[in-house]
Amino acid sequence: MQLKSKSAENANFQTQAGLFGKFAIVKLWPDLKTAEDECIARIKLAAADIGVECVEINSDGFFLEEPNKRVNQGNIDFVIHLHYDTPKSYDAFSFAALWNPVRFYHEWGFSRTSRNLTTHDDFISCSSEVADNHVRSMVEVDDQTLLSPEFKLYHSTPGIMFMPSLGDKKLFYVGINWEKITGGKARHQEVLERLDRTGLLRIYGPTIFQGVKVWAGYKSYVKEIPFDGVSMLTEISKAGISFVLSSPAHKESGLMSSRLFESIAAGALIICDENPFAKTNFGDTLLYIDSRDPVEKIYEDIVGHIQWAKSNPQKALTKITAAQEIFKGQFNLRTNLADIYSDLIDRKIRLKQQINPSDRPQSKVAAYFLMPIFSIDTLEKNLASITTQDYEYFYPALVIDSTLNDEQFLKIKTTIENIGFKVKLIKLDFFNCRNSSGNHKRMLGDIISELISLSNNADAFMVIAPNESLYSNHVRVLAGALNRNLDASCAATAAIIRNDEIVHAVNELLDFGHVDRLAPPGYGRFIFRINKIPDDAIVALKTLDGRPIAALIGKNQLLQQFQATIEIEIKNEFPERTWDEAAENLIIKSYCPEVMQIFFGINPRPIDGAYLPPKLSLRQFWLKFVNVFWLKGQIKALKREGFVKRLGVLKRKLSRT
Repeated sequence: MQLKSKSAENANFQTQAGLFGKFAIVKLWPDLKTAEDECIARIKLAAADIGVECVEINSDGFFLEEPNKRVNQGNIDFVIHLHYDTPKSYDAFSFAALWNPVRFYHEWGFSRTSRNLTTHDDFISCSSEVADNHVRSMVEVDDQTLLSPEFKLYHSTPGIMFMPSLGDKKLFYVGINWEKITGGKARHQEVLERLDRTGLLRIYGPTIFQGVKVWAGYKSYVKEIPFDGVSMLTEISKAGISFVLSSPAHKESGLMSSRLFESIAAGALIICDENPFAKTNFGDTLLYIDSRDPVEKIYEDIVGHIQWAKSNPQKALTKITAAQEIFKGQFNLRTNLADIYSDLIDRKIRLKQQINPSDRPQSKVAAYFLMPIFSIDTLEKNLASITTQDYEYFYPALVIDSTLNDEQFLKIKTTIENIGFKVKLIKLDFFNCRNSSGNHKRMLGDIISELISLSNNADAFMVIAPNESLYSNHVRVLAGALNRNLDASCAATAAIIRNDEIVHAVNELLDFGHVDRLAPPGYGRFIFRINKIPDDAIVALKTLDGRPIAALIGKNQLLQQFQATIEIEIKNEFPERTWDEAAENLIIKSYCPEVMQIFFGINPRPIDGAYLPPKLSLRQFWLKFVNVFWLKGQIKALKREGFVKRLGVLKRKLSRT
């Protein structure tokens, strides 16, 4: 018997003041039908039951139903990100769901996918100690800005949908039958083939997958089940007994597939494998087989369980009822979502305190948004980055070229006045001279040094390039690093490198020996404490155009933060690549050779409790190899020209790299 919607269970639930009652969930492959669609459909049903709305977005944060609208802090309470293949790349509070076995991260690229997890603001546990510890090993050892998982959310159902019943006393199984595609043969496939001959089995799944009729030859195959959050449970209930298997990866991590929760909600008796999650949480309310046993033993155990249920229907129903009682207490989606909403505001406050403790001195941050060439798009992007910042001691300025015409200047001034946020407008010369041969731009480092001289009333400063966009917590994360570490000179966030594809990269590896167009170090991701900048850094800074940040970091330790709170658009390079790279190498090596050798970043893979520097890719190694010989050639040329006074010192330093 199907139950009615149980929204009455949550009749007393009220969304807290200050929340929208709306959250989003990332659909990574909008054009494909996947198992995630079933999870999303159920989460949406559970949300409606407690009176909140769940909407779907792509991994860039754009609403699927409103493709030109993007999630942000002003229209959504939080985002749930189900997959590890993409980092957070939208400006909204985001949960990473720890639903996947750790083995999967290795299969998809361990360092990359693990790092993607830590771009999110918080985590949602699925009661897997292994999966949770994977995150804890990163956030509790290397970072002060993230917390270990607190909330739980399972790939479950909104609640109990059917009363306990043995249905037609048939064994329900759903799957793709990968072996049909790969040409291999698994032990559970042999079991299914034997069961297929008994008339006890009902098989569901796609009829055709990747052009192959995956269940061809099986008499027990019934049909494909739509991903709508309801139909799967209906078919399980009709069959009455559910066969629940886990992959080896799921067993290793103590994670259960959604089939367990579906089957309990469907009121079916469950025959389950030896997954520790099932035994730990549901005990003897389930029947078990051991998938490590010989095929004949597994087959006999399954048939024996079915015969026992037929002979002892009341005992079987008692098991189902007990499993449903356990499910109601912890594993239904309505309760999970209600718990998240009930403590969401407090959790966000705790995380903000973790990043920037209110009992520490608060740094006044001067932030300079560069716009050397008039552009409405750049203007709007800069002002959007400014108005969303949630750090109180933030003093933004828009830096424009002094030769803009009156119409352009008026447009900028009017736009700033209309946003209702105090933004200082600074005019300076981005170009040294203008003549018939074109504009000759000033060194970017020289411009930055001028901006530093204007920051007398600030404790720290930062510079944001025209191709960069800030998330609303960006300044808070950077300032928080300085506020927590009063002796620190500089800090940096990671960056999301945006390209024309929807899967972007997290960049925190800083190579000042070569500026990679595909992974530039950027500008706005850094913050510098003004009174820690030595005079000789300013001297070096004025001579640099492509890598002025190297001089500002100098010999200081850079506090790298986990959060990736800035986006860099690599298709719009800044500054234009006109600098003399060999000459800059010499300047940087003369002033601060250390910064040419150190690769800042966080490697999420622990080795004996220590975290090693990230390894270079083959491409990065080749670039550095080429650079060394190129630089030595440049030094020889400069020696012949008598240009470098400190050549002997430079050569000695080079010999140590």
